[in-house]
Amino acid sequence: MPDQPITQPIEPNETAFFMALMNHLMQGSMIPKVQVERSVGPIIGFFLAEALSAAMNEEVEMLCPEFPIRKTRLGESENNQSTNIDWLMFSRDKHELLLVELKTTDTSYRHEQSEVYLALQDTIAKQNSAAFLIDELQAIASASQESGKYRHVMTLLAQGLSVHEAELPHKLSQCQRARIIYIAPKISKPSNWPENNDALRWFSFGDLPESIEHDFAEHWPAVRGSLVTLDTLSRRIRNGEVPGGQAGKNYRDLLSFEELLERCRTSGSAIVVGLMNWRTELPAMTASQLRAKTYKCDLATGGVGKKLERNWISGDQFLKQVNALLG
Repeated sequence: MPDQPITQPIEPNETAFFMALMNHLMQGSMIPKVQVERSVGPIIGFFLAEALSAAMNEEVEMLCPEFPIRKTRLGESENNQSTNIDWLMFSRDKHELLLVELKTTDTSYRHEQSEVYLALQDTIAKQNSAAFLIDELQAIASASQESGKYRHVMTLLAQGLSVHEAELPHKLSQCQRARIIYIAPKISKPSNWPENNDALRWFSFGDLPESIEHDFAEHWPAVRGSLVTLDTLSRRIRNGEVPGGQAGKNYRDLLSFEELLERCRTSGSAIVVGLMNWRTELPAMTASQLRAKTYKCDLATGGVGKKLERNWISGDQFLKQVNALLG
């Protein structure tokens, strides 16, 4: 029986810009003084509620990015200096707050910073309530020249919790527990990180789901795929101190044929596919041969290692040739 053509239509690339943008931002991981979490944080935040909902199997709601908290509790000091939680989120299933922190390098985790989160978590547990956050937010606002921005934070909280602003203290009084969630490179996870502790979670970028439910879900693979490259990007690699066994690697992912097709549909010319002498080899391949292979895949810009042009074809060209070959 002759090989059957691939019936799923090859769609035109609609996310090349988004993938190219992520590639551009991720180049900051190799530039001094560039803090990648600041450039990619808003993009991650756009998808984060849906990503954590899928990862934790519960309904997670975004409340506010860069949520301000007092460094000391009211009554302990008159000092209204504040710090920020990367994202304050809410679990509708468990009626708990989520204190979410993003890190993008293996050197950025600091125990001192985690103590601020732990202290807030402990206070919520001791008071069996998070209502004090409203009083503290108002105290910070009263000492700021940007009080209007803090009023906007109140608005975001009310929207996220689906209540009127006047009902915020009562709603938060029902939150008797908070969980701390770190989203950071796998390589940066402390060796003494407590496992099986629901109150203190660590998600590497590879732990985040490959697909999510979102109005713009087609762009999530570009975000996640870029972030996953940070999971193993250590200081030694950044400084060129790569073990000999890794020195020859020149790709980021190994994909099946179907996985590669999906990656090409979402990323197009923003990726390249490894295929030895593809100009002569690809036109002669059958569907069975195509499906049987495992393919090297990498970013077109900012990829790993050196590549010979004759052995790497862009994602959009790969789709075009496969469509012509098997259509």
